[in-house]
Amino acid sequence: MEFEFSYTHLFVKDYKTSLDFYNNVLGLETTSDSEIDEYAELTTGDVQLILLSQNKAVGHFGSSTDFAFEERSDAIALSFRVKDVDEACEYLKGKNVEVVSPPCNFADLGIKAALVRDPDGNLLEITQMGDMVGADSNG
Repeated sequence: MEFEFSYTHLFVKDYKTSLDFYNNVLGLETTSDSEIDEYAELTTGDVQLILLSQNKAVGHFGSSTDFAFEERSDAIALSFRVKDVDEACEYLKGKNVEVVSPPCNFADLGIKAALVRDPDGNLLEITQMGDMVGADSNG
């Protein structure tokens, strides 16, 4: 049996606010949107993100499905690559996005990363690739 990863499906509390955030703040392109179903398909490059309202998910998959929509679950983070993490964090702060962790250097991995939250409280990792100055992991 072979499995091929195809997209990320994000079940959101506030569909309209989340769609606006991923469209207008992060710049993902909406390729399909149904306000009636509160379902949207968004893309950036070859990556696809599906948004579906938590309320509609229960309707689609059936009330016997054991969903556990917890507040601020940090078991998974969506990652977005940027050219400059510091600049991205300042931009997001200006859009009233919560910055959970300021930019940190991970010199051994060759990345600089920060953590922020989307309007639903989901964790997002903002990552800058390349050789980072300094060997510490906190900035």
